[in-house]
Amino acid sequence: MNAKELLLNQLDAFQNNHWFVSLENSLVGLTDEQAAWKETQESNSIREIVNHLIYWNQRYLDRFTGASPSTAKAENDQTFEDMNGEWDWKKTVDRLKEVMAQWRNAIEESEEERFDEGAYEDRHEEWGSVIANLTIHTAYHTGQILYARKKQGSWNVENGVH
Repeated sequence: MNAKELLLNQLDAFQNNHWFVSLENSLVGLTDEQAAWKETQESNSIREIVNHLIYWNQRYLDRFTGASPSTAKAENDQTFEDMNGEWDWKKTVDRLKEVMAQWRNAIEESEEERFDEGAYEDRHEEWGSVIANLTIHTAYHTGQILYARKKQGSWNVENGVH
């Protein structure tokens, strides 16, 4: 399996349950109120986590495709806020799905050599490694979403593992 196939496989795990619940399934049936719920003031809501994922996935997608960044540079803590002024939960989820679909498309259309190219000007790290870490980052936050849903009692085990 080459880098492109591996990355596409990882991105497929955002739409389909595999070893863990997919990002898409972790959000199924979630209401606006549930998305805004916080266990404590220090924790992040699911809405904030989704905003964070939109920000970083979009920012790196723009860099990978050579587009001008569609989001302003922000400190990490700011990325949990709604940076697009969009508080409609369904639109927020749709935006996340759109960004993840664009990632899949960008990788599918790329030549294998693209994943060996450097991702940064100031240090050496190849795009294949950066994208792999981005998918791990998204999986980590998917786990947080599931944890929050289980804590609030909104998780339906029919959507994935117990």
